Amino acid sequence: MDAVHDDWEGFRIWFSLENKNAGVVAIVKFESVLLYTNSDEGYRLSGIKNIEQLKFPHLFWKVEESELLKEFHRQSEQIYEGWNITHYAFLSASDCVDVLSVNEPAFTYLLDGDNAWLKDS
Repeated sequence: MDAVHDDWEGFRIWFSLENKNAGVVAIVKFESVLLYTNSDEGYRLSGIKNIEQLKFPHLFWKVEESELLKEFHRQSEQIYEGWNITHYAFLSASDCVDVLSVNEPAFTYLLDGDNAWLKDS
């Protein structure tokens, strides 16, 4: 995970491949987010449910039975209870980014070598 941006262009997470010589960068973009957190993987010491399903090299997951979503509803006094909110988890070797959104992310791949864009949403 190279960068997390939340600015006038929207919320984006930039990833580069493990093999930097491949020249591919993945950009994950959300149209809108209700909440996001970014934490260092080393500080998240508790286990993950169904860890056998979370084997790398997977980049992200949709979280079922999300405690973060439950806490979001509690803190917002359930005003978003009827919304179709999904918890997305992006886990790398050193970062964990959790995103709550009603929109699915769009994925874009940039090939550095010739600056060609490949759109794969």
